Amino acid sequence: MLSLWLGGMIFFAFSVAPSAFAVLPTRHLAGLVVTSTLSKLELIGLFAGPLLIVAALAGTRGARAREGRVSRIVRIALLAIMTSAAGLSRYAITPTMVSLRNSMSDLIDNVPASDPLRMEFDRLHQYSVGLMSLAMFAGLVVLFLTVRSLKRS
Repeated sequence: MLSLWLGGMIFFAFSVAPSAFAVLPTRHLAGLVVTSTLSKLELIGLFAGPLLIVAALAGTRGARAREGRVSRIVRIALLAIMTSAAGLSRYAITPTMVSLRNSMSDLIDNVPASDPLRMEFDRLHQYSVGLMSLAMFAGLVVLFLTVRSLKRS
């Protein structure tokens, strides 16, 4: 489940989003595709994150002993960060960005970078990118710790 979630984020960040902006005729259309795809990825995180946390908490005693307490706590904390990033993106940042985009008098392609709505949109976009980057980094660390604990058993 972690691999699917992490793989989805990596595919989105390095393939879907850049391709949409490179191929579609306007940034507005690319933004609509990216927003739609991102919402599905956020749902995956909000579903997978809690399940992965529960699975980590409910691990067998033998697995707990082999893995080490610190490693297990770090994995659970990183999964919580990933899940929180998905929730923050879905329920705070993305809806605000959509609202700002809809409030602009013209397509985002034609709104000057100095426009206050565009500046706020761009600022939130940076937060969104930062959250996904944080989640991907956390996911890579969780994957590393998980594989390492499996190799020890």
